[in-house]
Amino acid sequence: MAHIIADICPRYPELQFLVGGDGPKRWLLEEVRERKLLQDRVTLLGSLEHSEVHDVLTMGHIFLNTSLTEAYCMAIVEAASCGFV
Repeated sequence: MAHIIADICPRYPELQFLVGGDGPKRWLLEEVRERKLLQDRVTLLGSLEHSEVHDVLTMGHIFLNTSLTEAYCMAIVEAASCGFV
């Protein structure tokens, strides 16, 4: 996801990213955000309490799930329940 963000931000200056979670690639997101000076456009939320998930999801327009290993991804179910289909 870090490289997608780095590629797409210059093309769409109004685009903002909210990234939830503290997965093993967070360091890469932090590095790209700093190197490309995207601190004002990429917000890393870290781990979210379950009670926060709905509010964060409804702030967005697009849900992007980058997991390659989850067979039944609860994040996708939660996003679908907020209208992301």
